[in-house]
Amino acid sequence: MFASAGFSDVAITSRFDCFAGTTKERTARRYGVVGVNLCATKSALR
Repeated sequence: MFASAGFSDVAITSRFDCFAGTTKERTARRYGVVGVNLCATKSALR
């Protein structure tokens, strides 16, 4: 998905429970929803 958008060297730098302590925490756990931070590079347009 990211490669088709022109990104390379894509890496997940951290994962976290973004719904902890919210009213939707139970739903997020049921479906395996987590938050992630990504790091990627994209070539400059010419």
